[in-house]
Amino acid sequence: MRSRLVNLLRIALFWFLVFASSQVGAFPPENLPRGQIVDKVACQADPRQTYALYLPSHYTPERKWPILYAFDAGARGRLPVERFKEAAERYGYILAGSNNSRNGPPEPVIAAIRALFEDTQTRFSINENRVYLAGFSGGARVAVSVAYSLKGLAAGVIGCGAGFPSEINPSPSLPFAYFGTVGFEDFNFSEMRKLDQTLDRLAVPHRIVMFKGSHDWPPPEVCGDAVEWMELQAMKSGKRTRDETLIDEVLKKAVQKAQSDNSSKNAYEAFLGYKALEADFKGLRDVTAFNSERARLENSKEVRRSLRSEQEQEDRQNELGSKLYALKERYQSGGNSSSVRQELKNEIADLKRTAARKEDTPDRLVARRVLSLMTVQLNQEGMQFFQARNYSLAAFNFSLAAQISPENPRVLYHLACAYSQDGKKKDAIEALQNAVEKGFKDVLALETDPDLEPIRKEPAFQGLVEKLKKEG
Repeated sequence: MRSRLVNLLRIALFWFLVFASSQVGAFPPENLPRGQIVDKVACQADPRQTYALYLPSHYTPERKWPILYAFDAGARGRLPVERFKEAAERYGYILAGSNNSRNGPPEPVIAAIRALFEDTQTRFSINENRVYLAGFSGGARVAVSVAYSLKGLAAGVIGCGAGFPSEINPSPSLPFAYFGTVGFEDFNFSEMRKLDQTLDRLAVPHRIVMFKGSHDWPPPEVCGDAVEWMELQAMKSGKRTRDETLIDEVLKKAVQKAQSDNSSKNAYEAFLGYKALEADFKGLRDVTAFNSERARLENSKEVRRSLRSEQEQEDRQNELGSKLYALKERYQSGGNSSSVRQELKNEIADLKRTAARKEDTPDRLVARRVLSLMTVQLNQEGMQFFQARNYSLAAFNFSLAAQISPENPRVLYHLACAYSQDGKKKDAIEALQNAVEKGFKDVLALETDPDLEPIRKEPAFQGLVEKLKKEG
């Protein structure tokens, strides 16, 4: 699918190369609010396509502005706009987060991207040399694919929680600056770590930042660091005028952080800090001292131990993940053995206990990464089995996902639909009651979803609907 996505992007975005530069600001200015997020701006050519928008409070069409396009894996356009809002206001970026682009077939993604680009390029005054793309999870891979398809017109990519699509290999001629982010508990942590090493070897301008969290968009402060880093890259490349005051401000902050880590004996964090200082400010300031500190720390026992620990965590994650997946495959292909199912549930329960420990240990970190990845795989395969009308195996996958994430109402709702179609009315009602208890409030879905038709006349189902209607 990803290969098809890249090919379609190359075709669908060709218009950008010949259209965008001549159409910037073609429509007259509108009364869109400045300095606040607009949840849904409908594209003028296709109102079915919408995006969340943020215009800086000082936006005026008389000058050209950088723009950051954001693609979320679940079409949550507002979420990345919220995370980047503070940085966009400070550095003068327009933000546009697609409400239609999501993980799935490529054609809807292409339609969303083309509509978003065309509408913003004609509606707003955009600096065609300062076009940036950001994405989370599958959206991160989409952002990289779009940047490649724009053939050098994208200034930078901010990839969150995932790296490059499999058919695009990084090379020394990477046509955009790359800033990656990943949570320490993200199941894609090792992927981003390897990408960092690859881009290091290729001497490609990049930065990858880790933060406390799991598979998610980074917090606002990391989003701010990403935009700030893009400003430095723009100065290096001549895409924006050098701002010596800003360079000194960013430099001072980064040096203080590295020195603080060093003095607190956090050698690995200090090593990463000096490594970033050396790369980020080369060509802007003298980095000789940073080079020396980075080399000294790199050879220290503390840093070597940290690097070894990261590799051990990655190996353990692969081992545990492979064991869980093998058990699941045995169950699905071996006659639905109750003993295998129980063994799988026991393994998940053990991992949950480890993941719930208060002490921050490598074992806890690995358990959280494995469970996070397993949840994604279970939901994806559950949907695939459901679409293939294998409702028993769909329910099996959703039930395991619910064991890992019992507070997730959407997983419980999918489980209820699978049980309903599988003829297990009692289990379906119970799963649906749990979904409502955990926050599912979509009365329209309950009344119209054909997957729930087999249980719609059940008194317990009707009582649940009436209760939700009364609650408002």
